[in-house]
Amino acid sequence: MALQTVAQGALDLHKSSCEELQIARVYTRHQTQICLASGYNSGDDDSDEDEEDGKLVTERYYHDNGNKRFFKTYQILPAKGSLPRAERLIEEKHFDVSGVCRVDYHFGLGQPYLSRKHFYENQRLKSEQLFFVEDERTMKARKVGYWREYYEGGNTKTEKQYDANGIRTGFCKRYADDGSLEWVKDYTKDYIERLAEFNAQRGKLDISVEEAAALLGFGPGQIPTEAGEVDRVYRKRCMPLHPDKCPDPDANERFIEVSRAREVLLKHLSGSK
Repeated sequence: MALQTVAQGALDLHKSSCEELQIARVYTRHQTQICLASGYNSGDDDSDEDEEDGKLVTERYYHDNGNKRFFKTYQILPAKGSLPRAERLIEEKHFDVSGVCRVDYHFGLGQPYLSRKHFYENQRLKSEQLFFVEDERTMKARKVGYWREYYEGGNTKTEKQYDANGIRTGFCKRYADDGSLEWVKDYTKDYIERLAEFNAQRGKLDISVEEAAALLGFGPGQIPTEAGEVDRVYRKRCMPLHPDKCPDPDANERFIEVSRAREVLLKHLSGSK
């Protein structure tokens, strides 16, 4: 058995040996070894059973007239440490009394994106949304990608797009039912202009290394010696300045100072090496 990977450093799923991954309890299944000298009958193979925690559960409910009302497929996530048991949604469909699907959720396994589609009674799409799910247990999520609403006739009603942070970006539009454009805004253009203004103001701020350290909260005469220390203090100083926590209009000016102070200190540290 070769253990050279362990001696050299971190294990790797694709480069480490099977024995190493089993010893580290990365692999918790036995290696499948089958003798083919006498042939192979798949019906007799019980060497590779599925785990119980991979089982999917589907609940089905029906209207009084027998038509579908609500279908839901999920995977049970067992309790883990302080985390409680949870139901990880896979697919969910809502049907009206005539059997038409009106709402469809799809949350594919192995990926963090959940899609939601809402339909009119005539089965035309009413709206579509995409979410980035940050936590499968709590289903904490944020908007991402394109979000659209449609008129019952099929024309687009609204079109919005969200970046990876869940913030509106690019061109967002609103249309009249005849297809004419009623409202449009280029959010990315606004962001670029504000960013340029912020960086210009920050660049004009001339401060010394000592002043930069003081602005970040280091004691008198104390100059940080590691970039990680600067970044930790910087993040701590930024938190109270977030607009959700600080309505003060001057918070932006203070952030300019904090951001410039971080830049000065990091430049100082890189130059002293």
